[in-house]
Formats: sequence, structure tokens, C-alpha cells
Amino acid sequence: MVSRATRRPAAAVVAAALGVACLLWSSAFVGLTSSSAAAQGAAQRTRLSAVMDPSGLTPGGPVVAYSDALASAAASQGESVPVTKDVMKVKSLFKDTAFLNELQFIVNNPTVSLVGKASGMVELMQPLESTVLPKFVTFLAKKKRLQALQPVVEEYMSTLYETQNIMPVRVKSAQPLTEEQKEAIKEKMKAKLGASDIKLVCQIEPSLIAGLTVEYGFVDPEQLGTPTSGEDMSMKTYLERAALNQGVVATAGI
Repeated sequence: MVSRATRRPAAAVVAAALGVACLLWSSAFVGLTSSSAAAQGAAQRTRLSAVMDPSGLTPGGPVVAYSDALASAAASQGESVPVTKDVMKVKSLFKDTAFLNELQFIVNNPTVSLVGKASGMVELMQPLESTVLPKFVTFLAKKKRLQALQPVVEEYMSTLYETQNIMPVRVKSAQPLTEEQKEAIKEKMKAKLGASDIKLVCQIEPSLIAGLTVEYGFVDPEQLGTPTSGEDMSMKTYLERAALNQGVVATAGI
């Protein structure tokens, strides 16, 4: 005889699968038409062009220009993904005290040329995955804009999701999702949001009991801060709503 403890994980997996199925077939997940998706993307890019850059200048200032140049170089060399990874790493390094302390010895050395300082910075940032970013740092040095590297990488990341039409989506489930379930969710969300790609972030949340929740429309897409939209198809919420319908205040537990 199969014990109740043995049946519970299996039941949770089945419930998670049902949650994915509900998500995919939900009427809320009606995809955008190709024309409306294109219009949405164009509108995003139009709004983006009107945003002041960190240099404090009008749109099209040096920080935006250099960020665009980096993105164009990455695309032309087929290195968009490794360049993005390198940019994320460099952005993180500029918040690292040990890195900044070592960087000061390089940039404040009066006997080293700007190109030499660029080489020292690249060496300090290693390992890097792309060939484009090291060359870009040298390019900034030759343009006497080496000090602009930090605002440029910040601008690059802040506009990445809009310029490449990548939408982050966070899924919380009681049990790990299969690769097939993840791909199905990504495809459905691409159709719903009119996105060229979905950055899917999966998290395990045992308190959901079964099923899943989906969050998207983040105010801060890089840090996944403040989602503005979502779907809740968890067993926990279902039980809590059922209890409220019966006039009982209850919190579902495992």
C-alpha cells in the first residue's frame, strides 16, 4: 500500500503541472497580434529616446551614444550575450570596495597613459567573456572618456530590456518545473507581452502547496523589483478564497 507521505509529493507535481496548464489556457493569456506587438515595441523605443541620460545632457548625450555604440558593436560581432554578461559583471565590480581600491592605483598613476590605464582596468576586470568590451574600454580611453565607463554600463543595462524587447517574468511554484513547462510558459508570455524573448526566473515556494504564481511588468527589470501584473494559480490562494467564501478566515499550510 502506498503511504500518504509518498502520495503527497507526486500529487504536488501533478498539481504544478495543472497550474501550468491553467496558465497556458487562461483567457488572460491571449497573445498580442503582430501589429499590436510591433506598435508596443515602437512606443517603448520612442519613450526611451526621450529619457535624459546620466550625463545630465539632453537625449542623445555622450552616455547614451557610447552605450548605443557598445550595443551595436556587440551585435555586429555576434557577441550580444557575452557582452551583456561582461557589462553586468563590470557594473557589479563598480560596487565592490576591493575592486575600487585597486582601480584607484591604476587610474591615478600619472606615469601611465590613458590607453595604459584602460589595459590595466581590463586586466583587473578579468575574466571577461567577450572580445568587444575590452576593445570598447580602450576606445573610451582614446576618446578621453575612460571615466564614463561606469555610467555607460549602467545606461546599457537600464535600456537593455527595452531596446532588445526582453521581458523578465518570475514564476514561483511549489515544486520545480520541468524544462518543457518552462519553455511553454516562455512562449505563452512572449505572445502575451509581445516580447522578442523572456527572461524566466523560477523560484521554489513550498508555501504555495501546489500550482504556481507568475509576476511580470517589473518597474525595475534588472532587480525584479515591484511587479505590476501577475497571475496566481496556487493551491494556497485557492484554499484561502474557498475559506473566505465560507466565512472562515484561514491560512493554508502544508
